[in-house]
Amino acid sequence: MEKAKISSSQLFILIFLFELGSAIVVGLGLQAKQDAWLAILLGMLGGLVLFLIYIYLFYQFPNLPLTSYIPKVLGKYVGYPLALLYILYFIYIASRVLRDFTDLLLTFAYPETPMFMIHLIMIALIIYAVCKGIETIARTGEILVVVIITYGVLGISFLFLSDAVRSENLLPILENGWKPVLTTAFPLTLTFPFGEMVVFAMLLPYLNQPKRGMKIGLSAMTLSGLVLTVTVAIDIAVLGTYFATTSTFPLLHAAQKINVGGFIQRLDPIVISTLIIGGFFKIAVFFYAAAAGVADLFKVRKRDPMIFSIGIVILIASIQIAGNLPEHLEIGLEKVPIYLHLPFQVGIPLLLLIVTGIRKRYHHI
Repeated sequence: MEKAKISSSQLFILIFLFELGSAIVVGLGLQAKQDAWLAILLGMLGGLVLFLIYIYLFYQFPNLPLTSYIPKVLGKYVGYPLALLYILYFIYIASRVLRDFTDLLLTFAYPETPMFMIHLIMIALIIYAVCKGIETIARTGEILVVVIITYGVLGISFLFLSDAVRSENLLPILENGWKPVLTTAFPLTLTFPFGEMVVFAMLLPYLNQPKRGMKIGLSAMTLSGLVLTVTVAIDIAVLGTYFATTSTFPLLHAAQKINVGGFIQRLDPIVISTLIIGGFFKIAVFFYAAAAGVADLFKVRKRDPMIFSIGIVILIASIQIAGNLPEHLEIGLEKVPIYLHLPFQVGIPLLLLIVTGIRKRYHHI
């Protein structure tokens, strides 16, 4: 794709912002009700194990992206079609995140604005960022992560000052046993957002200190997982289990409860800004990975026209992906984790791990 390098701190920030993405707003793991925070922690632990698989494969092929080493491991007749499927997977998930972003803005901020215009503005910004390269995206992250952290600290502080947090809403713990927690953690919170780290198998070759890849990835995932855990726990503590689980965007509704002295209130823009920033980086990473995969697989030399074409595909797909918000959420919760996330995040990487281990043992790789 390009000759570029990113630092350890830039990779850490990219992973942190990517993991928060839209997950921080949509109410992660609430299928487990008041135990959602526990489901997130379990999903995070599973995600850390998956990342160890991704980083092991990276260390075997430190200069190659995922789309390059799949054919080397599985052979060209199996590997090239799988690499192409990964590109399509990245494009599809980018379109889903773009739809998440648009649906929230249409619901709470711009109900009279045509969906196409919001999609177009966002994808145009991301096309520009991807054309500028991974270094530019990473440097932008270094600036905007400060905004995200500031918003988070202010939001939580104002909720406590508003006396809106009720810790009793988190009780009783494990009221219905471990089954709801485990069925929510696996596959839902495992695959979204932690398993989506498979996309970084396309970006790890840009790291200027490859040996630090494992430490950076594990620490960034742990931090983002803890942030998501705290966020969901506060959503439940503020809204109660019923309203948190029935709300499409619980963080936004929780923010609407802020009222400090009748002066500081209606901080919806903070939540919307958080989604915009997180959504931007999540779409940009998937977009860049897809573009890098196309450039690698088909030896494309003219980057900009290819990037523009992929952007148009993501734009069209995000509009056509579902007829309305309930359908979009149903597909995302019931079908995507089983039929897309599990094969691409777990199944194929496990196959690559096993084949690589066998071939390495017998000195064939």
